[in-house]
Amino acid sequence: MTGLTRQEWALVVIAIALVWITETVNTAVEALADQVTTAHRRRIGQAKDCAALAVLLAAAAAGLLAAFIFLPHWLRPWLD
Repeated sequence: MTGLTRQEWALVVIAIALVWITETVNTAVEALADQVTTAHRRRIGQAKDCAALAVLLAAAAAGLLAAFIFLPHWLRPWLD
């Protein structure tokens, strides 16, 4: 169907799962921090920023992985 190998599919699934997991942890950190206090606190802000950065990095890594996996398959008709 897509021409992907089992290993490529496994990497795609792992990348998607990593983004979902980091997003879930980010949501938990934000909910917990908001439960502690809604007032601005520098350390709580740093914790939220770190959790958000983890999501950003996971999404960027997933995007790069997708490019490495899918681009050769998509470009194959023009390169052959």
